[in-house]
Amino acid sequence: MLYPTYARVDLGAIEANLRAVRERTGGREVMLTVKADAYGHGAVAVARRCEASGAADRLGVATVPEALE
Repeated sequence: MLYPTYARVDLGAIEANLRAVRERTGGREVMLTVKADAYGHGAVAVARRCEASGAADRLGVATVPEALE
C-alpha cells in the first residue's frame, strides 16, 4: 500500500544552510551542486534563489541538459 507523501521545500532554509557553510569555512566561495532536479525538490528554483541571494558563488551540475535547464 502506498501512502501519500509530500516534501515541503524551504528555500530560505537552503539559503541559510549555505551561508552557514560559508561562515564555517572562513568565508570561502561556495559551489552549490544542483543535480537530478535537486532530488525532486526543484533544482531550478533552488539554484535561482541561492544564486540571486549570493548564498552560492557557483552552480554545479552533472550533465549538459541540467546546465541548460
